[in-house]
Amino acid sequence: MRKEPNCQFWLLTGNDAAHLPKVDAYVLIRDYTRKGIINWVPDNVVIDTICNSQGNRQPFVMETVKADDNAKFGFFSLLKVKVDISLLHTRKGPSQPVPRFIGNLIVFVLNLIGPKGLEFARYSLDYHTIRNYMYVNRTWGKQRADRHIPSYAKKLVDAYNQNGVIDQMLTREKPSTW
Repeated sequence: MRKEPNCQFWLLTGNDAAHLPKVDAYVLIRDYTRKGIINWVPDNVVIDTICNSQGNRQPFVMETVKADDNAKFGFFSLLKVKVDISLLHTRKGPSQPVPRFIGNLIVFVLNLIGPKGLEFARYSLDYHTIRNYMYVNRTWGKQRADRHIPSYAKKLVDAYNQNGVIDQMLTREKPSTW
């Protein structure tokens, strides 16, 4: 194992990597000035620039944001099943987690119908940007958050906030656990 100069990762070469399983790995190079990093890749590594992208991330982004926000506030539901009204008043979730086989079933179904490849990566970026936007707004307040949130994040949130869903979620009272 050797460490390249001015580099923040370890590069496994030759016999060092022989015992590791062969798996696909993805590297995102954002611009041409950093493309030189590819020159560090050993000759026995295949570089493929073809990426698959399948599905539509937008509905999954908003449903994940809503579910995550509801969970933070203690409102739990599974596939839009009605929740016992007493749980809503106590702001506590169910006493037991969802059984593992149901969780595995949900993951299986989402794998079939959810976004794949680059679209899944975009889903993850959109979801985390919106979640962080909401957290900063709730923690710092709207005025201070507006000064610190980057314009790309505001633009993304505006695209998902066409019908005011995100604004409506931001008006909720903060849970006492924050």
